[in-house]
Order: sequence, then C-alpha cells, then structure tokens
Amino acid sequence: MSSAALPSRSPPPSLAAELLELLRRPTRTYPLLFERGRSGAVLVFSAVSGIYVAYVTAQGFGLGDRIGFAGAALAVLLVGAVWGLVALYFAGGLLSWSAETLRGDTETERMYAVFGYATWPFLPLLAVIVPLEFAAYDTTLFAEERPEASALLVWGVNALELATIGLWLLLMVKGTALAARLSQVAAAETVVLSLVEMSVIAVLLLVILVVSFMI
Repeated sequence: MSSAALPSRSPPPSLAAELLELLRRPTRTYPLLFERGRSGAVLVFSAVSGIYVAYVTAQGFGLGDRIGFAGAALAVLLVGAVWGLVALYFAGGLLSWSAETLRGDTETERMYAVFGYATWPFLPLLAVIVPLEFAAYDTTLFAEERPEASALLVWGVNALELATIGLWLLLMVKGTALAARLSQVAAAETVVLSLVEMSVIAVLLLVILVVSFMI
C-alpha cells in the first residue's frame, strides 16, 4: 500500500519579507520578529540608525570643514554605528522602565527587538539620500557652505526624512504596545518618555565630551 503523501510545510518567511510586512501589518508581524530575539539584524539596523543621526549631525555642524571630507565620512560611519548600538542598549532599558511605570510588561529583550526592527527604514533612506546628496554636493557634503542644490532635491530629501521618522515612531508605538501589553495611548506615552530620557542622557554625554576636550 502506498502511503499518503505528507503535506509539505511552507518555509518560514525571510527576514526581508517580514520587514516589508511589518510596514503593512505591524500588529501581526511583531510577534514573529519577537521570536527572532535580539538577532544580528537588530544590531545592524540600530547601527544604521545611528549612522543616519551622525550623517545629519555632521552636515549641520560642518564637520568636513574641520577634518576634511574623508575624515568626516569615516567619523560618520564609526561614531554613528557605535552611537546606534549605545542607543539600542539604552532604549531597551528605558522602554522597559517607562512601561513599568505605566504598569506594562518589562521584558527588555522584546524592547530591544522593538527598537531595532523599528529602525530598519533608515537603511533604505540612507541608500537613497546619500548618493543623491553626494551627486549634488560632492566633497562639500559635510561642509557648512555647499553649492546650491535644486529645490526638488532639498524638498524631496526633507520629505523622505520626515516620512521615515514618522514611520519609525509609528512602529515604535505599535511594537511597544505589543511587547509591553499596553494600549496604544500608553505605548505612545512610553515611547515619548523614553525619548525624553534618551535626549537628556545624550545631552549629558555631549557636555561631558565638550568639557573633557576643554580641560
């Protein structure tokens, strides 16, 4: 007798597919990502988000005028990646602590996942804006005085940045609500409180660095 064929099991979705699905159905997708835990992807995406912050900061302060284009680019990559990983570490703890104050769950590992996976849109953002701005500004990319770019480029980059930051905040709130078992309103309060705390820590660290260089 021939045995009946067993039903084939569909392979698990790839990380790329889950990330795209996260944009469409974060409530359904986050639990799948929680199972992955603090994977290498969480570290990579967090580092990329730090690189974006360093990129914008270097442009705003004209870092290229002080250490040259190559030095500024290297600093953006190295310092930005480290800053992103430090932000991941603090975000996990601060989100857990803030959720606890609102009587939510305090599983820090899930909060790491929330922060890390919510930052993944910064990867395609950098992949788009860096080549466009480099084509427009060349080695003055990190200088205070840069050639005048087209209005389409400036407004387009600003629109992409605002959309990405808005999407990041939305994913942070959705993920925090699921990870901490909070309402959407309480999750939004948790995220805002954590961002304020991280801003205070960042300012203190900046003051310490400035004072150390002045002594």
